[in-house]
Amino acid sequence: MNALISSFILVFASEMGDKSQFMAMAFATFIKARTVLISILIAALLNMGIAVLFGSFITEYIPIKYVKLLAAISFLIFGLITLKNGHEGHEKIRKSKYGPVFTIISTYFISEFGDKTQLSTLALTATYKSPIFVLLGSTAGIFIADVIGIVLGVYLGKKLPTKILHYISAFIFIIFGFITLYEAKTL
Repeated sequence: MNALISSFILVFASEMGDKSQFMAMAFATFIKARTVLISILIAALLNMGIAVLFGSFITEYIPIKYVKLLAAISFLIFGLITLKNGHEGHEKIRKSKYGPVFTIISTYFISEFGDKTQLSTLALTATYKSPIFVLLGSTAGIFIADVIGIVLGVYLGKKLPTKILHYISAFIFIIFGFITLYEAKTL
């Protein structure tokens, strides 16, 4: 039980103010909150599951630098699409052949791969030797932190003009694209 509580607290605290929380908020300004919630939950389960099950094994074959580079490129592309096309860019994401669920899951998954929450989960698994409790605690921590971001995104979506939301959304994706690009460069 200690593993569950420790995992929840550590991952929740790590996720507050993290790029994926802001990304969830940005997605919630133009995609239904339920879709964002389900997508984030699936991506969080996948990410934390990888940390618990495979952890460092995967990074032996796929250097984290390349994963971060892929995440940076996807952030920049979403930001530029939003900046260039505004509402039409959001419609392209919503109506793409992959749909918003796949778009959110893949973007979120890539952004969290090798992130502090995933690395914390890996360390917690090694410490507590309770992979199921660590998985449950970590997933709940990241999900609840992102729910806060989604609620804020829905609230902003109702209070701010669409054009301002497009600029905020684009800004969030572009800033985190450059931050992630810098992180990939320093690895």
